[in-house]
Amino acid sequence: MNLCPFCSIVQGEDAAIREIARDDSVVVFFPTEPAVLGHCMVVPRRHAEHFSELTTEEISRVMSAAQAMVESLKEACQPEGINIIQSNGEAASQSVPHVHVHVLPRWNEDRIGEIWPPESNYSGEDKDRVLAKLRANTVLPSPTVDAEDKRQHLSFAQDTITRMAQSSSSAKSWLLPVATATYGYAFTQSSVAVAVLGIVATVIFGILDIGYLRTERKYRDLYERIATGDRGVPPYSLNYKTPGDTCKSSLLEHCSVMTAWAIWPFYSAFLVTGIVAFATSL
Repeated sequence: MNLCPFCSIVQGEDAAIREIARDDSVVVFFPTEPAVLGHCMVVPRRHAEHFSELTTEEISRVMSAAQAMVESLKEACQPEGINIIQSNGEAASQSVPHVHVHVLPRWNEDRIGEIWPPESNYSGEDKDRVLAKLRANTVLPSPTVDAEDKRQHLSFAQDTITRMAQSSSSAKSWLLPVATATYGYAFTQSSVAVAVLGIVATVIFGILDIGYLRTERKYRDLYERIATGDRGVPPYSLNYKTPGDTCKSSLLEHCSVMTAWAIWPFYSAFLVTGIVAFATSL
């Protein structure tokens, strides 16, 4: 970040920059090589490489500043049009790894020329394919909820967390008498079948318990998202899934739960006992 030229501008260390305005959130200035006269840049004071890294408040301040510059350019330069451009990544022509918004006054026949290609030849199938992916992954920001709505939403999520924790505890409670009865019978009567029954019961209850604890973790994550005001969570929604969830990520989450202290010591002990009962019965 110390090498970021825009951070140097924010800190007032670049004497060559023609600064227009600043406040506690943004700085507005002319780039050293403006595309047209009046070309302005708005940058957040906090260093962030990509637009998606900005907080909701920072986005609001940056775009409000860009809107203010539009009005200023209309008065000062009398442009025939205005571009507001925000680029992310080298492929999108971002040359400085610090979020910035270009505000450019435009005139017919200016040096910038055409920005968009005059036409494209993408097939309808290509468009529909991308459309389906975007629909599956797009969640528009929800309107701001008041404190009481948020409290109720958190209460619903907490109720689900409590139920999952109770279900996990119940799975262990039900396994204890089942395992005690089957393994005890297998030891005293040398019954292979009953030993196998106890092992199968242990595995089934373990799988159920893993599912309960994994779901509890997901709802705890949802609780945190609600508490922090994540706009990707619709009001009163208890859908814990996120756009990045896949079958692979779900499998990895289940595997992670298997290594938890609430799972492997408890069920490993019963599995070892079952294997010993099975071997003894043989």
